[in-house]
Amino acid sequence: MTPKQRTDAILERSGKREEFFALAVKMFGIVKERGLRMVMENPWSEQTFLKQNFPLKPSVIDNNRTLRGDYYVKPTAYWFVGCEPTFGETFQPRKKGKNICQIEPNRQPGLCNEERSMISPDYARNFICDKIIGKPQKFTQLTIF
Repeated sequence: MTPKQRTDAILERSGKREEFFALAVKMFGIVKERGLRMVMENPWSEQTFLKQNFPLKPSVIDNNRTLRGDYYVKPTAYWFVGCEPTFGETFQPRKKGKNICQIEPNRQPGLCNEERSMISPDYARNFICDKIIGKPQKFTQLTIF
């Protein structure tokens, strides 16, 4: 990749992030204005676009998704707007892990590989039961909160 191609790719990725952030801000505004409920997910790290630019702190930070049955550790933040998270803790034996660094990158600037973004069906079920509907499951650990 030439320096010009690299520069163009960086600028295109930056523009996509700005576009996605503008949509997120609009969505939050509509949800707040209309009194709707929403849960929004975003990766959690020091360089996350939402973390750096959005005024709301996340309601839940899941630092190790493999504990709920996902393939990746991948720290993830969730913003609950117009609702509160429930407090179940379903722990599931770890699946065969995958390494984010070994996934082929997406060719389209500004977007990560779809496989990297996917949540395992077990993780989705466990998170929904634990944090959204408060439904105890087979491996649920009750908390005092």
